[in-house]
Amino acid sequence: MEEMLEILVKQLKVELAKKYQPREYNKNRNTKGIPKTIGQYPKNNTKRLSDSIGYEIREIDGEEMGLIVMEDYYEFVDRGRNPGGNGKPGSKVFRDAIDTWVRQKIGTFPGLSFETTSFLVRRSVWMKGIGGINFINNAIDNIIDEMVDKGEDEFAEQFEEFVDEKLLVLSRSSRDITYNQ
Repeated sequence: MEEMLEILVKQLKVELAKKYQPREYNKNRNTKGIPKTIGQYPKNNTKRLSDSIGYEIREIDGEEMGLIVMEDYYEFVDRGRNPGGNGKPGSKVFRDAIDTWVRQKIGTFPGLSFETTSFLVRRSVWMKGIGGINFINNAIDNIIDEMVDKGEDEFAEQFEEFVDEKLLVLSRSSRDITYNQ
C-alpha cells in the first residue's frame, strides 16, 4: 500500500506541474504571431498545493486505508467551482485567494488598476464559476496506463483495486473524517 501511495503522490505533483490553457483572461490568445502556448500555466503557481500533498496509512473501522492529504482548496483545483455559492464574492478568504492569483498570473488589465482587475476576476469567478483540471483522476489514469504499457498488468489491477476500495482523499482540515470519496 505504501508503494502505491508514494507512486500516486508523485504523479499528483506531476499533474499539477503540467501546463493548462486558462479558461480566463488571456490577452494574447488571439494575437497573430504569438504562439497559442503563451498563457499556459502550471496549476502549482505557488507550489503550496503540490508541496502539501502527502499520505498516511490509517486503520479505519478495522480496515487499513490509504489517505492522500493535501491543502483544503485541492477540491477547487480538481473539480472547479460552480457559480455563486455559500460565501460572498467579497469574503476575505475568497478575495485573498483571487488577489494572489491575479497578482501572479495577470497583473492588471490594460488601463485598469490592480484593485479593479482583481474585482472583475472575482466577480467573473463568482458569476460564471471556474473549471477544474481533474488532476486526481488524471494521475490515477496515467499511473494505470503507464503500468499497462510496461506490461505490469497485475500491478495495474492491484492499483485500480486499491484506488476503488482503500483510498481516501482528504483536505488537511478534514483528515479525521472517515469516509470514502
